[in-house]
Amino acid sequence: MNTTKNDKNKQRVLSLEGGFNFRDLGGYETTSGKSVRWGKVFRSDEMSNLTPSDLDFLNKIPLYTVVDFRSKNETNESPDKIPTSVIDCYELTINPGNHSNISDVSKFADENGEEFMKAIYRSLVSDSAIINRYITFFSLLQDEKKLPLLFHCTAGKDRTGMGAALFLASLGVEEKIIFEDYMLSNQQLEDKYRVITDRIPQLKALLEVRPQYLQTGFGQIKKDYGSIVSYLQNVLNVNLELMKELYLE
Repeated sequence: MNTTKNDKNKQRVLSLEGGFNFRDLGGYETTSGKSVRWGKVFRSDEMSNLTPSDLDFLNKIPLYTVVDFRSKNETNESPDKIPTSVIDCYELTINPGNHSNISDVSKFADENGEEFMKAIYRSLVSDSAIINRYITFFSLLQDEKKLPLLFHCTAGKDRTGMGAALFLASLGVEEKIIFEDYMLSNQQLEDKYRVITDRIPQLKALLEVRPQYLQTGFGQIKKDYGSIVSYLQNVLNVNLELMKELYLE
């Protein structure tokens, strides 16, 4: 019996007590007819609220590597709780996408918020410092000894969302499916941010994902480099054949 998309989405969400947006990136089909291996790469929101039961679950995977895209202020305020199975932790700070220092919420009415987010997504793929972070991220993904690997930021939707989108693109997952994975963050984060968005609705554009955000980032890549594949190979130094050997079945 075929597994439906909804069944796979339920399978990919890690039901943790102290995490909202923990997901396995396995199970997605590629244009070649192969599928991404389960249990190798995970994306998530912050790990600071994980419970002992959550840590025990991650130990049993067992998780070996954690990549944290948060800023130093974010990590100081909410330090990760790391499973004992983890051998290596990498702080690859990406500041755009960090909304913790936004002071004037009046500037972020829906339209302004969308433009603000689009600017962030352009910077995620064009800022040289951020590019260097994603280069390191992909170098870890291309090292089999680092797997299973989990990468995250605070919400697990923007900095992590772009990382996940580029990871899936490197394996030949079609854009429609990449966007579906990207948009799953909204249902996962609804409970996390409901108190804030109910009280300050103008922040909704910042606290959710919208297709036009990722489309802006991908559009910038295509404008500057011609294609996502060219960007992966020539900018992020990704060996696409190695990625497919590691992650497809």
